Amino acid sequence: MTKTAYLFLHALMVFTLLLSLVPVNALAVSGDITDLMKDQLEPIEEVYDPRDDVTPSTFSKNVAQMINVVLGFLGIVFLILILYAGWMWMTSAGNEDKISKAKKTMVAAIIGVAIILAAYAISYFVINQLLIATKGEGL
Repeated sequence: MTKTAYLFLHALMVFTLLLSLVPVNALAVSGDITDLMKDQLEPIEEVYDPRDDVTPSTFSKNVAQMINVVLGFLGIVFLILILYAGWMWMTSAGNEDKISKAKKTMVAAIIGVAIILAAYAISYFVINQLLIATKGEGL
C-alpha cells in the first residue's frame, strides 16, 4: 500500500470517529402521539382508500403491467446479450472459434428480442380486447 493511500485511510478513520462524536438532538413530541399520527395519516385516505373494491378492470390492468415489466426485463437481458456478443466479436483478435461463438450468441439474442416483441404485441392486443369486451375501455 502506498504512503498516500495509507495516509488517506487513516484520515478517513479519524474523520469517521470524530463524526460519530457530534451530538444529535432528539426533539420531544408535544401532545398525544396518537392524535399527531391521526392528523398525519388522514390525508392518505384521500389518495388511497383501502375500502374500495378491486374491479376486474384494475385487476386486468395490474396483470398487464406485470406482463409488461417481465417482458421489459427480458428485453434488457437480451440487449445485454447482444452487447456481450459484440464485445466477444471485437476482442476475438481474429480467432475463428470466438467469432463463430459470438455470431451464434448474437443471432440467438436477436431471435430472443423478436420473440419478446411478438409476445408483447400479442399480450397487449389480447388484454386490450378483453378490457374492451368486459369494461368498454381499453388500456
